Amino acid sequence: MSDKMNMSRRTALKTFGVAAAGALAAPSVITRSLAAGETLVVYNFDGLLGKVIKDHWIDPFSQKTGVKVEVLTMQGSSPPMAKIKAQVDAGRPDADVIPMQMPDYVFGVRNNLFQTIDAKDMPEYANLYPDYITPHGPKLVLWSYGLAYNTDKIKTAPTAWADLWDPQYKGKAALNEALFDQALQMANLVAKGKPLPVDDATFAALTKLRPNLATLWTTGAQAEQLLRTGEVWIMPVWNGRVYPLKDQGVPIDFVSPKEGFFTRADPFCIPRGAKNPDLAKAFINFSCTVAPQQALAQGLFYASPNQKVVYPPEIAKRVVVSTREELARAVPEDFEVIVDNLPDWRRRWDAWKQS
Repeated sequence: MSDKMNMSRRTALKTFGVAAAGALAAPSVITRSLAAGETLVVYNFDGLLGKVIKDHWIDPFSQKTGVKVEVLTMQGSSPPMAKIKAQVDAGRPDADVIPMQMPDYVFGVRNNLFQTIDAKDMPEYANLYPDYITPHGPKLVLWSYGLAYNTDKIKTAPTAWADLWDPQYKGKAALNEALFDQALQMANLVAKGKPLPVDDATFAALTKLRPNLATLWTTGAQAEQLLRTGEVWIMPVWNGRVYPLKDQGVPIDFVSPKEGFFTRADPFCIPRGAKNPDLAKAFINFSCTVAPQQALAQGLFYASPNQKVVYPPEIAKRVVVSTREELARAVPEDFEVIVDNLPDWRRRWDAWKQS
């Protein structure tokens, strides 16, 4: 194994941080339009993901350019889209850069909430997989949704979503309510072998799971705490919430269920009427470069659409989707159908919770 492969994670992150600062000078949009002393407002995630993005995307960008970056922390993994719509409609969005889930993106496109971004303003697009570039920004932070489990309490590793229903986990499982649409699709993979449609059979499967459920969580930080304390032994969650805790000594591991796992990526967009669209483009372009993307993979094990990012073997396993072939194994999701049906699914989900 090379010296690079033997680097500690801390050393690697420091190295990537230095490289990130050096990379800032390259994109033409930065040298053309940035001015020190200006302020960029960026939505960011909570928990470990938010910390890595702040440490390795936001702070290096700010340090190199002199641009002050104000962070608005999202509660959970989605921005407040109803609030953002009202602000955009009024011509006063409170942020310049907004990362979001794919259903949020579909909602935003349908409501004309985002500026289009010309590829000529984004030099780093040349290195991204084309299918991870939308008209309104790149899809970054490729996270995989599988099963986390407590290795002290569960000696035989689970292999399937169906293991959640095992009676031995009575009162020791949890589901993600913030992305309840994925919980519904997961239940469908068990009950039907496919993610859609969501119907009576979906909720019947969830009702059978109810005795095992200790709680429903709404933020990544809550999920981390449930895993850290051992209150929950098994739950669907993102790979990047698991491995950092494991490295801290929490007895947990992550598996990709045999029925199929989900992989999503988060579009980074600029709202219409943003105060600083050029700064926003510069920040997004920098975020796409190798150093910030490598730091995310090294620190939190989320994959990148940047084709120049290289994953050491021990990181590739945790990233889950480190190659195009592995990405192809993920269960495809129809986000147009999801958004069309979310109000009805939400109504049925809320009714199920109360039943």
